[in-house]
Amino acid sequence: MRRAFLAYFVQRKFPQFAWYPMSKSSASAQAFSRHLVANIFGTLILLFPAASLVVPRGGNTAMFVTAALGAVILLTNRRPGELCRSLRDNPHARILIISLLLPFFAILLVETLHGRVVANTLDSPVRFLLATLVFLGLRRIVDVMPTWTDLAFATGAICAALMAWYSTADLLAARAESSFLNPIHFGDIAILLGSLSLVSIHWLSHDKPWIVAFKLIGGAAGCYASWASQSRGGWIVLPCLLIIWLLWQRQPGGMKRRLTIALIGIALLASTFASQVVRDRFEMIRSDLVNLSAGDANTSTGIRVELWKAAGRLIAQRPLLGQGAHGYRDAMPGMAASGQLTPLAADLGKGEVHNQILAYFVDYGLLGLLCIVGIYAGPAIFFMRSARLSTGHVQNRAALMGLMTVVAFAVFGLTVETFNLKVTVAFYATMLALFAAFAYPVGSPADDETPASPAGR
Repeated sequence: MRRAFLAYFVQRKFPQFAWYPMSKSSASAQAFSRHLVANIFGTLILLFPAASLVVPRGGNTAMFVTAALGAVILLTNRRPGELCRSLRDNPHARILIISLLLPFFAILLVETLHGRVVANTLDSPVRFLLATLVFLGLRRIVDVMPTWTDLAFATGAICAALMAWYSTADLLAARAESSFLNPIHFGDIAILLGSLSLVSIHWLSHDKPWIVAFKLIGGAAGCYASWASQSRGGWIVLPCLLIIWLLWQRQPGGMKRRLTIALIGIALLASTFASQVVRDRFEMIRSDLVNLSAGDANTSTGIRVELWKAAGRLIAQRPLLGQGAHGYRDAMPGMAASGQLTPLAADLGKGEVHNQILAYFVDYGLLGLLCIVGIYAGPAIFFMRSARLSTGHVQNRAALMGLMTVVAFAVFGLTVETFNLKVTVAFYATMLALFAAFAYPVGSPADDETPASPAGR
């Protein structure tokens, strides 16, 4: 009764979103509504990466709208017990959902036990929670999603390149960045978008030559934006993504073609690392380590090492529940006063630990460590399991791109906090939801319904 009333209400008040079959005669209207919602969803996804990099608050706004749309789909296009049955019968889907839900409830629990709940510390976990709505809603309409959706990565990378050129050539910035993203996060996301642009070739359909060219330009644009940002984390992740691609099963083409592409990729990587800018940035690491061994910790690498040591001391003090909300930040003045950190390192430590795993561990203890490891390991398990269960090219390629996104952010998080900015966590969470929906749609072999395939371009 409640389900029928809800469907009637949605159809009356929001006919553009409603496709719940009230009668057999409404089949054509139902199909039209599904395609309309899919096009709205596709437009949001198409614009999302570019908005995340160049539009202030654009990424967060797009994610909230996408999550709201996913919730509407979830409420109006479901069968009784479908969600519970899907999670009960498919452990890898259950692992993904738990991984996305755990940070919010775990951090809320730890802060409650400390007697101090800080609202802004829940910003990042809330976005993981919203990603579950995107995933559960989107997976119900992937069969009618427009195939131009996969142009999102190239579009985002090209916009990143334009922003990089503008910030360095016009604003004369030493390192490419946007008005709200520092060079590290800007360059990291740009290189990931460039990589995904290349991998998305022939994903949702057999791309026309101009689309292939557009995606190749997107790959080059992402590399340029990363190079201009001088973000070493992005450069380090490139070989990791190439290895994942080479080891991925069921790739199109024979071994000879894959080896040829691998050699081209290695040649491009070699030319990238031969760049004077890149060599100088890595030479700085060696120089910083030499200075650190001589007692000078006030360098980029030296400060990171000192902050990690400080995190280890704080973890040892309270390993179970951690220091609580902003515990690491609040400990910086005292550690500087006692001589455990230099004033410069303590001042930078008020901003971040420069390691995502340590950041959660020091503030939220073992439960925080479980959360942050789970936010990488859970989706990784999901994508690898989905690839083994999938029978279609679209699902397999989505699982590959999802795993690449997880590995990239895990590597980024080794030297910088990726989830202390709302836009970066929104980007990661939304990308996880997008790839998970395509890798495990309603109608996949693990479900009871007929397999679905996206519409042609």
